[in-house]
Amino acid sequence: MSHETIHEHLLISARKWARTAVDAYLEEPIDQDFAVHHMAVAVEHASKAYLASIAPVLLASERQPSVDDLLVLSGNEDKTKQGRAGLKTIGGEGAILRAAQLLGPKYKAPAKLKELRESRNGITHMGWGQPVTECRALMAAGIEHINALLEALSAEAAGFWGTHLEACTALVAQATSEMEIRYQAKLRQARERFAETTRRLSEAEIAELVSSLSALPTAAPWPLAVPAECPACRHIGFASGRDKSGEYGDVWFLPRHFGCRLCGLTLTRWELDLAGIKAEVLNDEEEPDPDWEPDFETY
Repeated sequence: MSHETIHEHLLISARKWARTAVDAYLEEPIDQDFAVHHMAVAVEHASKAYLASIAPVLLASERQPSVDDLLVLSGNEDKTKQGRAGLKTIGGEGAILRAAQLLGPKYKAPAKLKELRESRNGITHMGWGQPVTECRALMAAGIEHINALLEALSAEAAGFWGTHLEACTALVAQATSEMEIRYQAKLRQARERFAETTRRLSEAEIAELVSSLSALPTAAPWPLAVPAECPACRHIGFASGRDKSGEYGDVWFLPRHFGCRLCGLTLTRWELDLAGIKAEVLNDEEEPDPDWEPDFETY
């Protein structure tokens, strides 16, 4: 199977799954399980199409691939016993991660992309009795990721989405707007809590409260905590996350959660972007470019 054939086959498959997913989403009533499942498959196949367009061997399993797998992916299928029938490739999560790394630092993984994949695998209980907005956010994540891949492939979005292009564009815009609305609501509630907590306190008592609580990180399942300004009360909270070594000896802090003990605000990964809490260098005295982020962690 040639380089072009693998890439084209996967992209055609991704298009089929993606269009079927949008069909299910646009139906009345919405078939949420069907739509999200098929969009997750489309994301995997589109990611693999992008990898194959660069080099088919990038589809090799992240675990030790067999010699037959490498022969098939390198165009030597005739030298194997089973050919494509016995081919084992990289899994969905690995394909998305690998594609994200190759897309480079300009690519920012959609906030709900991981949840989209997990919903297909049954790893996370998605609670489909919830409002349609949850399904919309997952669908939008898949559409955004695929669009980034299409751009890298120099493929027209209109040709991929067909008659669904306008609906997909609107869906992403609606999901983004809803995220912003939810984020602003969390800030408003946190400000109200802080105002209620400090309503009867003097300025000196407020200062003492701020001094004592702002020094304590909130509980989070991440090994590192870095002070960060709270976007709600404007006092100091803590972003928690993990570290990652860069290519030139630099150590980066990758935030995954934010918590403020003063106003009770907590933020998850996609909300951190809205709050402007980004990756930062921990061991570099020079001021980094605020618009640049490392390309080893995008998903």
